[in-house]
Amino acid sequence: MGRAKLSPGALARFLRFLLHQEEWNIGVIAQTAEAIVQHGVQVPIRWLPAPPRRTMFADPGCLIAGDGSLSLFAEYLDYRTNRGEIWSADIPAGADPANAVLAPLLAMPTHMSYPYPFRDDAGRDLMTAETWQAGGALLWERANGGWQPRGELFPGRSVVDPTLWRSLDGWWLFCGFQDDLPNERLHIFHTPRIGDPWTPHEGNPVKQVRGGSRCAGPIFVAGGTLVRPAQDCTTTYGAAVVLHAIRRLDLRHFVEEPIRRIAPCPGPYPDGLHTFCPAGAVTFVDGKRLRLDPAGTLSRLQARFKVS
Repeated sequence: MGRAKLSPGALARFLRFLLHQEEWNIGVIAQTAEAIVQHGVQVPIRWLPAPPRRTMFADPGCLIAGDGSLSLFAEYLDYRTNRGEIWSADIPAGADPANAVLAPLLAMPTHMSYPYPFRDDAGRDLMTAETWQAGGALLWERANGGWQPRGELFPGRSVVDPTLWRSLDGWWLFCGFQDDLPNERLHIFHTPRIGDPWTPHEGNPVKQVRGGSRCAGPIFVAGGTLVRPAQDCTTTYGAAVVLHAIRRLDLRHFVEEPIRRIAPCPGPYPDGLHTFCPAGAVTFVDGKRLRLDPAGTLSRLQARFKVS
C-alpha cells in the first residue's frame, strides 16, 4: 500500500505548526454578550498586556460579585513546560478590565486549562477546570481566602472543557473527552445537584462536527434565548467561536442552531478566537497570533508527540 498523502491544506497547517509559536491573550469587548448576539462585535477589542515570549493567557472565565466587582480567571501556559496553570485577577467595580493583572492561583503536576467558576445552589463559589490528565474534572471552593480542593465534579474520565448550565430541573454538563475526538464530539450529562451522579444524555455524543461542537465558554441567556458558544475548528484549532441558540434540551433531545459567528478581529491577535465569556457590561474573549519561531520547533514536536 502507498503512503498516505497530506492534502495541501493539511501540509500548510503542519508547516505553520512547525515554524510558528501560538501566542494567546485575553481581550475585552465593551459590549454585553446579548448586544454581541444581536449586533455582532461593534467596538475594537482591547487586550491585556501581552505575556512574555513563549507564554500565553487563554480561556477566560469570570465570577461577578454583588457589588459589581469581577474575578477573572484564565489559563497560563509556559511553553517550556507545556503545563497549564490557573491564574486570576480581582477587578474592582468600575475599574477597567483591560488593566487586569493576572497572577498565579492554582497549579498541579498535570496540565490545567479552561477554568469554569460558578455558584452552586447553596451560593458557594466553586470552580472546575479542564484537568483531563488527572483523570477527571476536579472541583475547588473559594474558602479561607483562597481556593480549596473539593474532590471531583466528574470523576473517572478525561473531561475536556467542562461547561455547566443550571436549569429549573438541575445542572447540565456540556463537555468533550480527550479519548473521543474532543474537537468534534459534544457530550451532555444531567444531575439534580452538584455532587450527585451524572446521567448521560441518550443521544451522546449529541453533536459530531468540527465547526461547532467543542465548548467555548459559559452558556448564557440573551433576549430570552439560551446561547451556547462553541469552537469552530474546521480550519485550525480555535479558529473562531460560533454562538448557538439552544432550542430544546432534555435527556432525550438536544436541538441547537448557529446564530452568529465571532471571527478574530483585525489587530494584534488576528489568527484565532476560541473563548466567549459574558461579564456583565463587557465580554471577555481570547485571541491567537502566530509568531515565527523556528528555534522552538523541537519543543513543539516533543509536546505534540510526547517525545522525551
